[in-house]
Amino acid sequence: MCSCPHCQKLSGGPVVAWTGFPNEKFRWISGEPDWYNTFPTTQRGSCPTCHSLVAARDSEGEFQDQMGITIMALDDATGITPVHQSCKDNAVSWLPVIETVDS
Repeated sequence: MCSCPHCQKLSGGPVVAWTGFPNEKFRWISGEPDWYNTFPTTQRGSCPTCHSLVAARDSEGEFQDQMGITIMALDDATGITPVHQSCKDNAVSWLPVIETVDS
């Protein structure tokens, strides 16, 4: 989960729930998002039909080897439970913060 101001504005909500897939194991099966730069090293992907935020990718840093997908963009999010929340200091007060779960 991410509660940074950037994700809040892009999603129109208090958090964005993300899941990551290794780039080498990920492929789009029905088209690809429209990509746009949100930071010098970060791109966000939106659905070309409805323009919903569906993906993110970084060219540098901790997540550069992953494709980030919003959990609700998955065909089946059953069984996915968030295990970490970024930017907890910016979280809204009316939702519980997710403490990091060690795996």
